[in-house]
Amino acid sequence: MTTEKLSSDEISGLLGKQGTEEKKMSKNSLSALEKEAMTELLTVSLGGASAVLSLMFSEQVTVKAPKLSVLQKDKLMIGNETPFFVVLGEYTGGITGLQFLSINKKDVQTITRLVDDQSDMEDMEKQFEVIQEMVQQMFMSATRSMTTILEQDIAHSLSGMDIIENQQEFPINKFTKEEWFVEAAFQMQIGSETQLSFHLYLPIRLAQHIVNILTDTMNEENPEETQQMEFQSNNPTNNSTNQINTNTSPNIQSVQFSSFDETVSAQAEPNNLNMLLDIPLQVTVELGRTKRMVKEILGVSQGSIIELDKLAGEPVDILINNKLIAVGEVVVIDENFGVRVTDIISTADRISKLR
Repeated sequence: MTTEKLSSDEISGLLGKQGTEEKKMSKNSLSALEKEAMTELLTVSLGGASAVLSLMFSEQVTVKAPKLSVLQKDKLMIGNETPFFVVLGEYTGGITGLQFLSINKKDVQTITRLVDDQSDMEDMEKQFEVIQEMVQQMFMSATRSMTTILEQDIAHSLSGMDIIENQQEFPINKFTKEEWFVEAAFQMQIGSETQLSFHLYLPIRLAQHIVNILTDTMNEENPEETQQMEFQSNNPTNNSTNQINTNTSPNIQSVQFSSFDETVSAQAEPNNLNMLLDIPLQVTVELGRTKRMVKEILGVSQGSIIELDKLAGEPVDILINNKLIAVGEVVVIDENFGVRVTDIISTADRISKLR
């Protein structure tokens, strides 16, 4: 057996090749942190559409946390049972790119029957109409949540819809040149008996861009925490130093923050979010406000009319714990008043309302 040492040029060449392969691989995969961030974002944004969908179906709707995987273009929709519907959507604004949403035909028929129990099971026109309305409502609400979380103006629009009888019939090359996609498989519970399955496909480039925006936003909001975490990760001996001389002084240690790079998400379920779900919040709907002099207030009696600062037909303000978060219109549900959310207030609008 002969052994030869590699020259410095050969070593540099191998390292350069290895770096290129790792860089190429990063474009075709998501790290554990990126998967966790995308899971959280999709859970919150799609879950935010539950209220809108509950009104549409007249039953309680719950969207469960998605499970993410990375697929090559020619593997898309392989796991879908044919025939299935494909809805093509497009994001514009702070993020740009397309997405595919696939729904099994049996589930589409179930959705149509929930909306109109008199509809014909084979009425394709009605099925397309119902799915279009549902997807529009779902992602209109989801993009509002994404706008708030990412602090970017984001819009979503439908570009097309079709039914696929054979998986090989879907002409994905006509819509995109992207080679790698993130598949988010999630389920929707309607009432207590109906459960539907969806598959959402995003180009991996778009998913990574969203995660970068989300990470930058989190770092801007918590710069001191980020700095502390970096300090901890760069000083691995800090913990052992704190434990020296424990017999001569109280054992006082700094709080240890785990490095995100070492965190592996064992489950896609957003546990941190679940901890907050049972916290009660005060919801207030405000019709309007006004200011009056003391003498005017003292002159108020039964039958007096107080003019508010809003015109008839203007949206009412929706406050959560006295913080303005949305506007809506007043509706009547049976014999009770209610409010239909028409718009989510942006961060800039919230600040202007406080001035």
